[in-house]
Amino acid sequence: MRRSLRSFVAASAAVAGLVVGITACGGDGGDILSQARNGGADPCAPTPGVDRDTIGLGMLYSGSPYDGDPSALFRAGVDARLGEQNAKGGIYGRRLSYRIADDEAIPALNAVGGRTLAQRDTALGILQFSVAAAGSARQLESAGVPVVDGQITDPSLAPRSNVFSYSRPAVQEPTSSGWGEFLANRGAHRAVTVSLELSSATRATADAARRSVLAAGLRVSDNLEVPSGPFDADRFADEVRDSGADSLIAFVPAPNFYQIVAAVQDADLDLKAILGNPTSYDRSQLPRVGHSAAGAYAFLDYTPFELKTPAHRRFLAAMAAYAPQAAALPDGTALIGWISADLLLRGITTAGVCPTRAGVLAGLRRQTRFDADGLLPAPINLSRGVANIAPCYDYVQVTQDGKRFVPVPGKPRCGRILRAK
Repeated sequence: MRRSLRSFVAASAAVAGLVVGITACGGDGGDILSQARNGGADPCAPTPGVDRDTIGLGMLYSGSPYDGDPSALFRAGVDARLGEQNAKGGIYGRRLSYRIADDEAIPALNAVGGRTLAQRDTALGILQFSVAAAGSARQLESAGVPVVDGQITDPSLAPRSNVFSYSRPAVQEPTSSGWGEFLANRGAHRAVTVSLELSSATRATADAARRSVLAAGLRVSDNLEVPSGPFDADRFADEVRDSGADSLIAFVPAPNFYQIVAAVQDADLDLKAILGNPTSYDRSQLPRVGHSAAGAYAFLDYTPFELKTPAHRRFLAAMAAYAPQAAALPDGTALIGWISADLLLRGITTAGVCPTRAGVLAGLRRQTRFDADGLLPAPINLSRGVANIAPCYDYVQVTQDGKRFVPVPGKPRCGRILRAK
């Protein structure tokens, strides 16, 4: 078997050693299952991923060999949410676990991983955090496997009847006016967008930003590209200056974003706003940049940690208990894993005491005001699919000393969905 399939190993969401009593948590349904475990007839017909005592899920992600691997952080958030649920008795007394598949960011391997999780491992549902998700999309939809995706980077996934997410894809058509309105409210008139070289996903998102900027009445000066590694900061600053832009919006990973921020700040371009995507909300990057990061913004599709809501405290406690390897500096990606797992668990719970894949899909569609107990900027309605979620964002800004983020005052900004042309 190829090394790329090495990660088809059993995992228990970092809670494999957690011993929990099987308790009824669902009224009569729990009592029926309890009777079945004591020798009575199983009330549920055989179905993938479900037996009397357990619910088996799958996780399909794109691993990275580098420090700060986002997929590892996503898994940590999932581990925390599943660990918390198991400590409470699982769902109708059934304990939750999952098996994993690493597609190494290759669509063909994503297809293999999806097929293995759905067929060999008979997962009830799949949590996904992959840049190659298109590989398995058709077969998972055909098999009716519920998929909760933490990051939909391919717009072809959003219309799939089995795909759900807590956030509308940034590349989804038609786009929203929100980003452009945010720049306009900070006095900007001409914006430059920035994407990553050889990255169709970031170019597509930058194009969505271009349309958002135009909808807000601003002009777009140019789209610039930067490599995934270090680049010539002086040359980049000159390109921004030559474009005539007074603002910038970038869809690149956090290390690249803060190279960009430092380049334009050190060149004294005096931009009205420098806006990054959710990956830019990375507190580990700030010490590397220092004062040069001051004033930079990032938009978030979840509530920032700095607001310290009860939901954040619950998340942090669960991370410390069930994912201690990532609890020292909780990352937004871990929070995405938590929110995604929470959404899937709600779909399973809504499906009732005898969950099936079809029942979980129906349960996910019944989430009409999901906000992860306050972790989303605004409740979302999944009854009409991911593409119809209203995009609402919170914004954060780096403080003048470059040491931390602070929330931008005001209610979450939702913008408006632009009409498709």
